Amino acid sequence: MAISLKTSKMLWGRSANRCAYPNCRRILIEDKTETDDASIVGDEAHIVSRKKDGPRGASTLTAEERDKFENLILLCKIHHKIIDDQTLNYTVDNLKQMKAEHIQWVEKNLTQDVDKQREDEIYASYIDKWIELIDLHNWQDWTSFIFGSGQPRITLKQLDNLRTLELYIFSRIWPKRYNSIEFAFNNFRFILSDFNKVFEMHKEKIDDYGEPWYFTEKLYNKKIQKSYNELVAEYNYHVDLVQDLACELTRSANYLCDQIRKYISSSFRIKEGSLLIVTGPNIDLNFVTHRLEFTTNDIDIIKYPGLEKFMEIRKDRGFNFGKGVNEKYLEYEN
Repeated sequence: MAISLKTSKMLWGRSANRCAYPNCRRILIEDKTETDDASIVGDEAHIVSRKKDGPRGASTLTAEERDKFENLILLCKIHHKIIDDQTLNYTVDNLKQMKAEHIQWVEKNLTQDVDKQREDEIYASYIDKWIELIDLHNWQDWTSFIFGSGQPRITLKQLDNLRTLELYIFSRIWPKRYNSIEFAFNNFRFILSDFNKVFEMHKEKIDDYGEPWYFTEKLYNKKIQKSYNELVAEYNYHVDLVQDLACELTRSANYLCDQIRKYISSSFRIKEGSLLIVTGPNIDLNFVTHRLEFTTNDIDIIKYPGLEKFMEIRKDRGFNFGKGVNEKYLEYEN
C-alpha cells in the first residue's frame, strides 16, 4: 500500500504545511531559489507504523488503514525521529491528540483558502482513481504486451478497467479551478476511447495463461474471401494503429502527470520519473525503451484531433509504427 495523493493533500493542507509537534510549527517546504527547486523538509509520519514491528506497530489496523489520513501526522524530520525513538512517551493516543490540537491551531490562527483545499482534494481523488484504473505504477509492464511480439494483448481485467476509466472521467464534476488539468484528463479520455474501440474491433479471448486475456485476432487465419496477403496487410495495419494509439496514450499520460506536478503536487512521480514503453524484440532480438512526451506546450498540437486526423498525422507525433488512413475504422467509429 501507499499513501494516496488525496490523503497527502489532506494532511499537508489541513496542517498548513507545518510540523504538528507542539511549539515547533516549522514550515516544511523551503521555497525554490533562482537555481534550485523547492525543498520538502517534512515527513508524512505514521502514528501506528506501516510495519507491525515498527514504532507503535502492534495494532489491529490493516495495511490500508495504516496509510489513511487518520493514522498520519505531519512532522519535521527531527521530531519525526524523536517520536519514533521515544515510543513510550509518544503513544498512539498522545500523537492523535497532538495532531488534533495542531489542526485546531491552524484553523484558529491561520488564514486558509478553504475552497482551494477542498477543490484540490477533489482533484486528488480523481487522480487517485486514474492511477488505480490505468495501473499507472505498472505502466511499462502492462503496455509491454501491447508493444511486444507483434500481437497486442491485454488482460480481461485491465481492459475492463480501461472501459471503466473512460466512463469515470466522462462523468466527473470538475471544480473548474485548474483548466489545464481538466483539459489533460479529457484529452486522455478521447485517446483512451479510440484505443478501446480500435483494440476491440479484432480481439479474441484466450484463457490459457492463468487469467483471461484478449489477444489481437490473427486476421490472416480467418477463412474469408480475401487473399492471404490482403489479410496480412490488414492485420499489420491494425496492429500498428493499436500501438500508435497506445503511444499517444503514453504521451497524454505524461502530459497529465506534468499538470499534476504543476498544480496539485510538485513531487508527483518525481522518484519514479516519466512513463516509459518498451518495444521489441526487434530484428536484432533486442528490446528498446522509449520515452514518449509532447515536444511542445501548444495546446492546439497536444489536443487529440480524433481518429481520422490522428491516422493521417501520427507519423508526425514522434515515435510511431504505421501510417495512412483506413476508412473502415471510421465506419466502425460512427
